[in-house]
Amino acid sequence: MSQAETSRDDQPDVPGDTNIRPLRPASHDLVAWCLDRLNHHDAIAQHDPLATGVRSLAIDLLEHLQDGALDLASLHSVVRQISDRALIDRAGRLREQCPPADWTATVKAALAPLEEAGVAEIRAAVETTRAGVVFTAHPTFALSRRMRAILAGIASGEADAVSALGDVPHAPDPAITLGTEHEDVRAALLNAQDALRKLNRAILDWLEVHVPSKWWSLRPAPLQLATWVGYDLDGRTDIHWAETLRFRLEEKALQLARYRDGLAEIGGDGVLPLIERLSAAEAETAAQAAQFAGDLEDPDVVVAAANRLTADGPGRLTSLAPILEAMDTLIAEESDTARRKALCVLAAEMAACGLGIARIHLRVNAAQVRSAVQADLDLSGLAEFHDRRALAAAAEKTAETTAANVNFGAVLQESMTARRQMMLCAQILKHIDADAPIRFLIAEVEAPATIMGAVYLARHYGVADKLDISPLFETPPVIERGGRFMERLFDEEEYVAYIRGRGRVSLQFGFSDSGRFMGQIGANLAIERLQIQVARAMADRGIDDVEVLLFNTHGESMGRGGFPGTLAERFDHLFTPWARARYAQKDFRALAEMSFQGGDGYLYFTTPALAEATTCGIAAWAFAPPGIESPAEDAFYADIDFSWDIYRAVKSWQEALFEDEHYQDVLGAFPPNLLPATGSRKTRRQSGTSKGAGARGMRAIPHNAALQQLAAPANVMGGLGLAARREPERFLAHIEGSPRFSRLMVMVMRARRLTSMAVLRTYADLYSPSFWTIQASRTDSEDAAKVAYRIADRLSRRDHDHAIQRLANLLSRDRRQLDTVCADMVGDDRRGDGIGDRSFPRELYVLHAVRLVLVMQAFSLTASTPGFSHRHDLTHEVLIDMALDLRFAEVAETIETIFPISQEAAEAFSALTEPSDIAAEQAGYPEIKRGIADPLRWIDGAIKEISVGIAHFYGAYG
Repeated sequence: MSQAETSRDDQPDVPGDTNIRPLRPASHDLVAWCLDRLNHHDAIAQHDPLATGVRSLAIDLLEHLQDGALDLASLHSVVRQISDRALIDRAGRLREQCPPADWTATVKAALAPLEEAGVAEIRAAVETTRAGVVFTAHPTFALSRRMRAILAGIASGEADAVSALGDVPHAPDPAITLGTEHEDVRAALLNAQDALRKLNRAILDWLEVHVPSKWWSLRPAPLQLATWVGYDLDGRTDIHWAETLRFRLEEKALQLARYRDGLAEIGGDGVLPLIERLSAAEAETAAQAAQFAGDLEDPDVVVAAANRLTADGPGRLTSLAPILEAMDTLIAEESDTARRKALCVLAAEMAACGLGIARIHLRVNAAQVRSAVQADLDLSGLAEFHDRRALAAAAEKTAETTAANVNFGAVLQESMTARRQMMLCAQILKHIDADAPIRFLIAEVEAPATIMGAVYLARHYGVADKLDISPLFETPPVIERGGRFMERLFDEEEYVAYIRGRGRVSLQFGFSDSGRFMGQIGANLAIERLQIQVARAMADRGIDDVEVLLFNTHGESMGRGGFPGTLAERFDHLFTPWARARYAQKDFRALAEMSFQGGDGYLYFTTPALAEATTCGIAAWAFAPPGIESPAEDAFYADIDFSWDIYRAVKSWQEALFEDEHYQDVLGAFPPNLLPATGSRKTRRQSGTSKGAGARGMRAIPHNAALQQLAAPANVMGGLGLAARREPERFLAHIEGSPRFSRLMVMVMRARRLTSMAVLRTYADLYSPSFWTIQASRTDSEDAAKVAYRIADRLSRRDHDHAIQRLANLLSRDRRQLDTVCADMVGDDRRGDGIGDRSFPRELYVLHAVRLVLVMQAFSLTASTPGFSHRHDLTHEVLIDMALDLRFAEVAETIETIFPISQEAAEAFSALTEPSDIAAEQAGYPEIKRGIADPLRWIDGAIKEISVGIAHFYGAYG
């Protein structure tokens, strides 16, 4: 906690000079004035446990707004200045995380163990894919494309990037669609592909020296790229299957053009036939995509598009095998080294990406799979899917089934999502790309029979040999039972036959959702344990001839699994050195994938420099050895019993928090309306939850974003106080003796420094009827008193203030316990940068203070709305309730409906011949629009800009 967080919870250190500063803000530097006043109020608050500097600053600003010393534009300038500085700092952290790529040094270090190896060993090493990157469409597009480009430019060291900030708002683009998300991911993927070309060229340079006679016959495949943007149907119903096909065809056309242009750049007579073949295929694919851009609800349009896609013709190309064969011939015959190397680089890209810009992941949820197979398996509900007989029935059905032929008529008429997606896989493999495997992710998995049921569907539709079916472990019960879950699958001969046929077993681990329920520290520990259990289960059953693909899906923020450190530390957090070592010890090929989610994730690939730095960092990590062999090297594993005591303490605390009625009430009340729309996906699932479900009905991103906005990242640091206080000395020894646990504590303490109980409690004051009643009693204006009483009356019907205070008490107690134990590591210096640091950013307090002022002003504006008739099916009280939910844009729109600017004369009266002076003056309420509706709409936008500014301090949105 910083010196600004006074209190109710801590006694902060404050500057010695506590003289009262000028009470009126200086227009030339309002930010400095705010910080000055904050220091003044903090000094006073040391003697008042119920006071907070941030609340007193907010009241200062409100008073000056009301007396005319300030206006809304002045407050907005404060927001812009602080947000700009926060964005620049955020870009600096991104630059530190992604130092410039050094391809030669990276490859030299990666391949150093192969200096004396033979050709076969070197080939196996460079042709084995070590890691993967998956781009997802999670709604973290809180920054507009222009602002993302500026942030990335600053991080990339572009000289003029900071000056480009200008008046660019800290806000998302106004209309984010799946189409715009798909455009963004294509741009990111193309930068990633360019970076991979440089990595592969550097590997070929190394091979040229170490395998001089055969270097060109080796095909590097260090990393793979994938995307599910446009292919993810988990929890959403707004993606038409034909739109998915259009996206896939557009990606194919784009990649074919890339291959064609690459060959043209290389030049030479030998490439001309390939250029012609690729050009014809690109033109035909683009035409196919255009066909699927029509009215997809019109069967005639779909039939025409499907017939074009399935028809034979000179431009039809569904496999790169003949192209790659021709490339191999060209490479073998080429005498010019530079041209040969360029051909090798392009061939490596062709082999990795196939007929698309990346591999694709289709995603459904377990309920959709159950619905698709339960009739075939003679099962009636979820309970029966947990029964061992269900797994046996699915395995038996899989063994019996034969592949069915599919056409687009079957796809069009199928109403079950899982079946339709399987058919879509069949059609993609038949008519778009026959070579590239497809990932089939199943979210919210709960029973092994669901996975076996999906294998049955894959066999039934003839795609099992190209489809990697992957369960997603993301909820505490499934993660904790995940080892047994996979053991049951590994005991089924049909499942083992399936993964051996594919040559891999694919698993996905969800850090984001699991962290919502059991906290990020608990989730991370549980996922590591599950990853190790999978290796042990396979080894026990002799399943050592398949690759293990571990897809760790997480966000960029700490609350969703993003580690606030170097790229290597980020990846070690997801797939720990100890877990990697367990796979290496058992001679398993483990391929680790990591996600880069939405706008925040694409930042790492927004510029060529960042894409190269990120790709270089991934490669360095993927080739490096785990770095740990024995439990004795890390106290976390040497003293595993105490480690699991910590896990159980954190998990139990976090689960109790999530079930806490006050926590549910607070997060489900006004915080979601602080958030801008940051993606095409809804913040709540399109089925299964209601608005009144509190935090339970929120997806992980808005859930975590709401905690950020309340200055309470409890899902990262919560529960560590409980764990620490049980055995303090042993806890400290664990940190000092364990690289693993000390890294976790880095994340905890980063969240600790971004936590403020003062801010959280001030939001309680905002929703306190007492606060507004006192405000009424202190004003000389009768009208202002009436407005304040109206707000107090509506707030008295809620309990948000008490819920926030009780939540703050819960968080404060656990935080105090953590501080008491961990303060010993830095002595009495509570203001240092180590463990125990309390430096909540002071400018972040100012952002919260300005937002509090704007919210108070919006409450008052709404409550000052003149009375209106009940014919509008709305009461004045309901209008105020909408404002208390922070639905200010909706309130403005409603007010404009009730009080229109003008009232158009009825059409029938236009024919009157009698003149009238009154008729020329249209009756209306322009003053209400000017004085209430317009300011409310402006405040709504400003509040959401502040939310994005706050997110900069946390390094990511949501």
